[in-house]
Amino acid sequence: MALMKNAALMGVTAVLVVFLPRFFQTPPPVIIEGYVAPGFEDVLEAFRANFESGRDPRTGGAAFAAYHRGKKVVDIWGGFADYESKQKWRQDTISIFFSSTKGVASVCIAMLVDRGLLDYNKPVAHYWPEFAQKGKEKVTVKDMMEHKAGLAVSAPPGLSLDLLQDVAKAGELMARTEPQWEYDGHTHGYHGFTFGPLANELLRRVDPQHRTLGQFFKEEIAEPFGIDFHIGLPFKSNHRVARLLVDRRPMFLQFLDSIQTPAGRQTILHMINSNAIGNMMSNANEMEDLGVFNDPAYRAIELPSVNGIGSAAGLAKLYGILSSGGIDPVTNKTLLSKERINDFLNFEPPSVDRTLGIPLSFSRGMIKIDKFVDGVIMFGHPGAGGQHGCADPGHQVGFAYLSSTMLPYLLGEDPRSNQLVQSLYRCVQKLENQ
Repeated sequence: MALMKNAALMGVTAVLVVFLPRFFQTPPPVIIEGYVAPGFEDVLEAFRANFESGRDPRTGGAAFAAYHRGKKVVDIWGGFADYESKQKWRQDTISIFFSSTKGVASVCIAMLVDRGLLDYNKPVAHYWPEFAQKGKEKVTVKDMMEHKAGLAVSAPPGLSLDLLQDVAKAGELMARTEPQWEYDGHTHGYHGFTFGPLANELLRRVDPQHRTLGQFFKEEIAEPFGIDFHIGLPFKSNHRVARLLVDRRPMFLQFLDSIQTPAGRQTILHMINSNAIGNMMSNANEMEDLGVFNDPAYRAIELPSVNGIGSAAGLAKLYGILSSGGIDPVTNKTLLSKERINDFLNFEPPSVDRTLGIPLSFSRGMIKIDKFVDGVIMFGHPGAGGQHGCADPGHQVGFAYLSSTMLPYLLGEDPRSNQLVQSLYRCVQKLENQ
């Protein structure tokens, strides 16, 4: 009896020591900075409301930027890049965009199509002969970009840090990987991690200089167009990176957040009935824990599927150029032709993704986004934790949202970016109706 009383006393004491001080802590101030053009003030208020309501925790940080008709109309940021050291999120703070990187990689592939070095309708093996192994000889470039190759996981040993540092070795691994389903040109299963080494090796094979995708992006897009984004972050830039706040709660508590949304409920049901997501994550070895991307060694890897690192303003500028016809109004340089931009909008009807268990529609590496605003169809790509980058050529709008606080919402269902994008479009529609 005495032992039980002592155990209970120790338990109560532990709870008080851990949780009681929190009741006396002063919450961090709401810190918001940046610029909005006249007519876009409501976006700033929506961004502030995210922090005031706790949707974006004040101990983390976030940024949102948008372009309209080729001009930057929103560039705002707030919170902390690292709360423990009291480092505020600054204008030049960058963070990881996770799978939003796939949209950037898709632009690189589209540039090679524009130059006549790639054809979406030709087999990947035409450019990369070794890829024809294990029944992949008919997989087209288009279908590889649209996650239809059946390569959601790689052959053993999986995608480790050491392997990914060698682009050629990662390409060899993907070439000898057997598809998880028989290729039919229709079935898609999200290639969450493997999309990167696939796109990287394909680009390296056709680029006259045999550059990696990260090098190609830097020299052909980032530097000429002033895009603050990196696929493979130089070590000298790590001082700019925000610390990721990864959800460490028990999995069932994270699920409680996810089931609040339709896509979240579908994905959880799919996880119960299928091991596809678990296989994809475990195949990525150390990257199964997204917190590893706080390690500069991981940030330096050129993995065009998940570890693009940049600013919201940088990614918004890229999509802003695409949304206004592919020509940068500042430099008058052409990023992509209108034909390639139209390719990104040439979506097939949505169908259930074999990996994620939710309806998706892909086009040349981009995802159809139609949940932000009723009647508005965009192309772009979301990323884990709430990241987003999109283009809407119909209204000539490009935007990006970036947060260091990882939340478990899926396509267009994160309340933080939802509020911001809906506010942005209310402002755009007012201007268009004047």
